[in-house]
Amino acid sequence: MSDNSAGTGRDIQADLAFVKALVTEGSRVQISGGALYLAGGVCYGLQCLAQWAHMVGIVNLGLWGNLIAGFLPTIVFLAVMCVILWRDRKVPKNGVATRALNAAFSSAGLANLFMVGVFAYVAITEKSMLIWLLYPITICAFQGAVWYTAYMIRKQIWLAVISAGWFVTTLTLGFLLGTPHYVLVLGLALSVIMGGGGWYMMTQARK
Repeated sequence: MSDNSAGTGRDIQADLAFVKALVTEGSRVQISGGALYLAGGVCYGLQCLAQWAHMVGIVNLGLWGNLIAGFLPTIVFLAVMCVILWRDRKVPKNGVATRALNAAFSSAGLANLFMVGVFAYVAITEKSMLIWLLYPITICAFQGAVWYTAYMIRKQIWLAVISAGWFVTTLTLGFLLGTPHYVLVLGLALSVIMGGGGWYMMTQARK
């Protein structure tokens, strides 16, 4: 084999290795992100549905039931997040699309973190639960925006469907503000849109 042929063979192997690395990186990141969304959707979706059932009198959670419903979902979600972050601590995230998506979701997360402080402060100082109920609506709008960003990057229809679902939820919650159905719709959105979106993201990555 000539030097040129050997060089070409090495180039092909290098290209294949590079493509394989990009695919593997993308799938791992997508599986991890999907697992986080699935966990968040299930945990907080069930939390909202339990609170709705308590509000309309279907079940009586009592003091301990309310405490468990209030804190257990966050404990479970944080545990899942820690496991995923530890497992993926050495996974490289060098792909352009991956870094762009990470930036979009991270930015939305930071915005949500600061907004919760603003809404909590104003709700407490104004003694208004109505103000606090505007916070989940803001979260849904942020989610719609970040999933639309993901669609613009990946050009996959299911991402646009998830984005549209969050925007529809934003409008619906606005009309139901102050009613028990507000919590029901929020719980269904978290379970179906967030949890379902996370599950589908994992499924697509495994393919």
